[in-house]
Amino acid sequence: MDPYTDLPGGDNFYDVTAVFEEAARDMQPGGILLAKDFSLMDAMAAFEIGEPRFDSGMSTGEDATLSFNPLTPMLPEEICWILDRSLACEMEWHTGYTLSQTVFSFLYVHHLRDIDPDFISGDRAQRTDESPRELVTVVLRAWILGLLKCCDLAWREMNKGNIFDAEDWQSEKCDIPIAEAFPVKYVTMKLDEACHWLLSSYRVQSPWQEAIIHRLTLRKTLLELLELQLSHGYSKLSPLVDTARSLLQGIRSNTLRDPPLGSPAYLAFDPQFARRLVSYVPLHVHQLPSQDHAWGVLAGILDSLGEVGSLAGTSSISTWEIVGHMRTWAPLANRELPYIRSSTQSAFYDGTLILDRYPFKHILNCFFIETIDISYDAIAAELTSRWTSSESLPLAQIERGLTQLMIAHVKALWYSRPRRRRHCMKSLFDWHELYAFFEDIHSRLTPKSGYDLITHAQSAILLHRLSTIREVILSGLQLSLYSTEERVFAYWYLAQILEQHLACLDNIMSSVSQGTNVFQELKLQSAFLTALQLMSTAVFSVTIKQLSFSWQRMRLNFLRRYKWAFLPEYDDVDLPPVGHPNFLKFVTACAAIPQSEHHSPAGCVQLAKDILLCSLRFPPGMAGQWGGDRVQFIQTLVGVCDGLQALPATMEEVATFDVSTLKWDPEAQPWFPSIAGDLSH
Repeated sequence: MDPYTDLPGGDNFYDVTAVFEEAARDMQPGGILLAKDFSLMDAMAAFEIGEPRFDSGMSTGEDATLSFNPLTPMLPEEICWILDRSLACEMEWHTGYTLSQTVFSFLYVHHLRDIDPDFISGDRAQRTDESPRELVTVVLRAWILGLLKCCDLAWREMNKGNIFDAEDWQSEKCDIPIAEAFPVKYVTMKLDEACHWLLSSYRVQSPWQEAIIHRLTLRKTLLELLELQLSHGYSKLSPLVDTARSLLQGIRSNTLRDPPLGSPAYLAFDPQFARRLVSYVPLHVHQLPSQDHAWGVLAGILDSLGEVGSLAGTSSISTWEIVGHMRTWAPLANRELPYIRSSTQSAFYDGTLILDRYPFKHILNCFFIETIDISYDAIAAELTSRWTSSESLPLAQIERGLTQLMIAHVKALWYSRPRRRRHCMKSLFDWHELYAFFEDIHSRLTPKSGYDLITHAQSAILLHRLSTIREVILSGLQLSLYSTEERVFAYWYLAQILEQHLACLDNIMSSVSQGTNVFQELKLQSAFLTALQLMSTAVFSVTIKQLSFSWQRMRLNFLRRYKWAFLPEYDDVDLPPVGHPNFLKFVTACAAIPQSEHHSPAGCVQLAKDILLCSLRFPPGMAGQWGGDRVQFIQTLVGVCDGLQALPATMEEVATFDVSTLKWDPEAQPWFPSIAGDLSH
């Protein structure tokens, strides 16, 4: 056989292997020659075409598939299976894969015109009672239009800028239309026509008739849900979500069998199709997961949309914060999808109004009322009446700065976890600057003895800054960012921040009426943070044994990890920042705590458990209908305390404690370790 005929690109090639062998004769294995203006990336690009690992456009003999005829007659059960697997493609796109790897591997997407009944002559497709042509040209085509339109509506939401392309989702369409030109009403009309044809046709018998109609109705409901999201029709989400859940439950209760081998239904999907598309980056072949997994992703989307609808009707900013923290601290399966995170942010603020109905002042009022139980109007009036400077009172600057901070803060609760951590670190200087600005204003007010409303307003700003530092530390634990030595510092620093946080809470609670909902929320937060501080102190006092680096090396790691605290911008603010990490205090604590005769790691854990159990009896505060989620999370922390009961009872016992038995698994618990094995025997 001619050795050149199998080369990609034709037969006008000559074997130059000998030339390269001669040129590289004096090189050692693994060596590389670098020429001027010719990098390793240039070398890789030079052989990209023809290398399957780099080139998605190369077709090898293994990739060969049977030819696809979109008008091949299909049985009802085959159509039903195709509908399910195409939905699995859609769900995989929602989890972060590209359209070319998922939806565009469904070949019917590229043949909509070929299966349009208005363009098909009567002799172009076989027509039988068992597999009528309309199953493809009417039913399947309507489903494909619905599928593509759902992708289009989701694409529009995710392209708003709330999430990040190529980090959270993949926007590339590869020049393939996804029904952008079709109005939603036209697509729903086609879905209705398909259902009507099924109901009136004697050629599709039960149970397949009902099975396909249920799927078409589910698709129509999804289409209406996605359209409502874009039009901010949140009040109408709940009944549609309930309808979709009911349909999904019925579909999942009747599992379909895969078509027999050799069925033409399998030809409707080509995982290798991405090689034919224009793409920015080479893509690996993606195999679809099980259908049950796809149904699970869809169930997560429906549950999340129901929650978005409930949140959109919730005016309390504190409730939004509580829900955001719960979803970050204890993420639920299929509830962190990019589309949902973008939709939630849009429901809160989409560029014009807060919650699609409130002006910016709503943020200011909620911030102060839900923290110190005083309205912003009262604070503004107090500032105006006590202002002594000849300069105008900078109320507009306060309002603008605090509003921008809070909008960004709430929206960041629905960023991806790494992106949210970065946002928190960047926002810390802004919180400090606002706190210092309030301090400067306070210095130019008429002095007041006793209760000072402006001092408490300033405490509310400090409270949010301290809680943001707390989230930076906890997110590092949840993301497993810390090395062994860094983790020891993180627990010590967390305990220090929580101590300052609790002092700030106590100061605020002293002036809030005990019967108010605000007081109940602050009381619950105080109990939760006290338990968290005790647990952090216990783990720090035990893990201190894991410090193996020199203090100089530790300090260098400290400066790198907490570089957000040493930005030069802080030097431009006269007021020293509150809550910054202090390495010298850490060194002192490391030397002091092993000598403590009264500190008990196990005692701290037991006390934390008692406080958490007591907090379960508190009123729900501002959690609203999500109070049960918070209770469940607190119960999880109680379980963590139970798992840490085997910690040493005294610091003397710490010396003989096997610290290697502490195991960190963020999937099981985001912040604290468990103890491997049963140490009680």
